Amino acid sequence: MLKRIQSSKVVKIKLLGITVYKRTIKPNEQYILKKFLVIKKTASHKTIKFMGIKIYSKRLINNEKKLNPQNINKKLWFIPTLPSDDDWAKLGSAKHSLESRCVVILPVYKGMNETLCSIFHALKSRAGNQYSLLVINDAGPDEDLNNKLQELSEKGLFDYYLNETNLGFVQTVNYAIQNLSHNLDVILLNSDAFVFEGWFEKMIAHADSDETIATITPMSNNATICSYPYTCQDNNTELEISPEQLDKLSSKINKGKYTVVPTGVGFCFYMRRKVIDQIGALDNIHFKVGYGEENDFCMRVMHAGYKNIIIGDVFVYHVGSVSFSAIKEENMKRGASALQLKHPNYNDLIHNFIRVDPVSILRRNLDLARLEVSTHSQKRIVFVSHAWGGGINTYVEQRIKEYTSKSVSCILLTLHDNNLYTIGGNDYESMNLHNLKNLSLSGNLDFLNLFFEIIKPDLVYINSFAGLDWYHHQKLLAFFATSNLNYKFFIHDFGCMSTDYKLLSPEYIYEKIPSLDKRNTWNDIKFPSSNYNANKADSYERKAAYTKFFQNCSLIEAPSNRTKEIVLHDFPELNIDVIPHKNIFENILPAKRKSKNSKLKIASIGALSIEKGSQILSALALDNQNRNLNILYYIVGFANSDTKKILKNNGVVITGQYDKEIDCINKLTQISPDLIILPSIWEETFSYTLSIALALKIPTIIFDLGAQSERTKDLEWVVKIPCAYMNNPRAISDLILSLDIDELWSKASK
Repeated sequence: MLKRIQSSKVVKIKLLGITVYKRTIKPNEQYILKKFLVIKKTASHKTIKFMGIKIYSKRLINNEKKLNPQNINKKLWFIPTLPSDDDWAKLGSAKHSLESRCVVILPVYKGMNETLCSIFHALKSRAGNQYSLLVINDAGPDEDLNNKLQELSEKGLFDYYLNETNLGFVQTVNYAIQNLSHNLDVILLNSDAFVFEGWFEKMIAHADSDETIATITPMSNNATICSYPYTCQDNNTELEISPEQLDKLSSKINKGKYTVVPTGVGFCFYMRRKVIDQIGALDNIHFKVGYGEENDFCMRVMHAGYKNIIIGDVFVYHVGSVSFSAIKEENMKRGASALQLKHPNYNDLIHNFIRVDPVSILRRNLDLARLEVSTHSQKRIVFVSHAWGGGINTYVEQRIKEYTSKSVSCILLTLHDNNLYTIGGNDYESMNLHNLKNLSLSGNLDFLNLFFEIIKPDLVYINSFAGLDWYHHQKLLAFFATSNLNYKFFIHDFGCMSTDYKLLSPEYIYEKIPSLDKRNTWNDIKFPSSNYNANKADSYERKAAYTKFFQNCSLIEAPSNRTKEIVLHDFPELNIDVIPHKNIFENILPAKRKSKNSKLKIASIGALSIEKGSQILSALALDNQNRNLNILYYIVGFANSDTKKILKNNGVVITGQYDKEIDCINKLTQISPDLIILPSIWEETFSYTLSIALALKIPTIIFDLGAQSERTKDLEWVVKIPCAYMNNPRAISDLILSLDIDELWSKASK
């Protein structure tokens, strides 16, 4: 038996009276079997501990919502309302006949709106299907409801039976199965569950496809392991489509698909007559008041060699309940104890099932179907990029903004964590596409194929495969190379040439364009970066994989001539168009130098990694301290953890990470530096941090290499340092001190 309990602070799932799953709302922590497995999620990180030992930790991708999107929208998805007399008059009869294949048993007790609405949907959705509807009233206390049921039954809409005395749910259902269902298969339907047209046809098709299927449960919004969009949660808040529309989508995207499960859920529960005759109906001895009876039946089904399934092509809305009285709590405990007594392995089966979550396949398909509907009337572009942040993010956001303004739907496929990818993007966060996150590229890429088949993009705009290990990197290259997709590739780095995307040696030494053999030598050296090791590949193998990938490319673009020149070194046959990134800082006013400070202020910009020059800046700051050069260094941004402490110890002021470029610009204006230094030691393909410096027209110091040199070749106020100075910070300090800064500002202002 699987029951869910929710309060304002915690969500619990109990099996056999034992809490096997707990989720706290604030903080966001999940516990499986107390602290056997602990999943903790903050705004920036996700960690997993197994028996107290950290086994997994990752930084969340940039566009991850800090809050569950369901907490934002509180509007109910479906509200049961009383049908009018005219509504009832339009319905046909669902009484038993010789053509009936199955009896839908709908036990009722109280709840006027839910009950009558459920019956109405069962009748309206019949549409000629060969099932009869049996409403059995367990001597309910609501006279208005009882009278209405009697009235409707007298109109011949359904078969009706009223218990003389209250028997309880299990005995009532068993009476209906044994005496009122004409020896047919049955479907138990809760009086707060609502079916839609075509539901029975699809459900019985699964039963007809395999005689070993004994029970069938559809997907629902509120049915523990069958729940959608979030599993083991009550999903009652509104989505962008109705439950009925979702059911229609499920018919297409999940046609014929199901998952074998240890137990079904009783809100809508098909039971094969042959199996009932063999193993008996529900156990009304151990489960007199309910709570666990369907779980027990499913266990007995497996003991008899049959199977239980959850189907993905039917969606049934279920109101359910999140409140539990003391009596219900006690009944749940009794049912749990009975389950434990009869089936001591039940907990293990359910625990293993929840941990693996095979129903996620059905849920992600529904997310994909909803995504397709939301973009159906527009052209579509799929952007492929990594989750590392930086200039690619800025570029992709700009391109998406441009296309969106032209009514083109842009879907972001983000690669991360060696073999994972996430589908979505900012425009789709409010849709609760939770099941399209952290998908795996392992296996045969069935879902990736399905994604492109369903979305049918006009263009796949590939920016980077960084973040993947080489096995999956190569696998994705081959996928696109052998596809019929129209894809273009934009060269943001040199991942097509080297395990190190910056073409630097393991010691972070710039060597222009190293040979393939030299790059292979680097692969044999222990690299300080873990990302490097995950991406190791023979350079000839990498070149061969990318050659095939490029052959099927409709267009290849680079943001600078130097980038093109470097890539052509390995791939001389390529036709590469040079398309510089657009200037996104056109409306920024140039900075004005304030009165001279007592110290020379020099600022660097962005996320300063070693390849971006963090060690160069640290050495300059140390030289400044050692020789009392009267210079104050800043980083408007942040540095990697390897050098952050050293930088601070050497006197560098670090302002912290900024969210948007305008925040960086405002901070620079506040600091009012005399110079900007961008000490990147690799051949940048573009550099948005350089764009900020150029927009503000603050005299800037760079190394004479890559796009940073190409873009500033005609700017006299940009100081280009020879690359040989990378290993001589004292010489750089001396050069800085020799500069006529007033003259540089004067040239910049022209």
